[in-house]
Amino acid sequence: MNISEKNQYYIKIFHELDDPASQAEYLMMLGMKKRDDSKLHRDSFRIAGCKTGIWIDGQETDGIVQFKSDSDSLLVKGVLYIFEDLYQGGTKKIIKENPPAFLAAISDDVIYPEIKNNGLLKCCQKMLHF
Repeated sequence: MNISEKNQYYIKIFHELDDPASQAEYLMMLGMKKRDDSKLHRDSFRIAGCKTGIWIDGQETDGIVQFKSDSDSLLVKGVLYIFEDLYQGGTKKIIKENPPAFLAAISDDVIYPEIKNNGLLKCCQKMLHF
């Protein structure tokens, strides 16, 4: 699947999990698959302006973006797991052309809009500036 198809896949999942409890359970399950990376927990890697701790670091090599991410929230770790599925190994052009549309399908009762806008969307912006 390409990034656009994966984005649609996650949108479909979150629409099928139409209640916040089911969506939260799904994100927590994904978050538990992500290993803790406390080495990232430095101010230079933290996404500023988000009340949840989100850290991301990466690099671009030969046009390919590779990154690591972590959060102090299991729910947000689940979203970061999806980010890795979508964007790991992609180019900046592909990342820019495929914003994380699936975020809108996640209930605001599960991931607050301020975390979506002030943290998670900033992760994508940071990927474009490695």
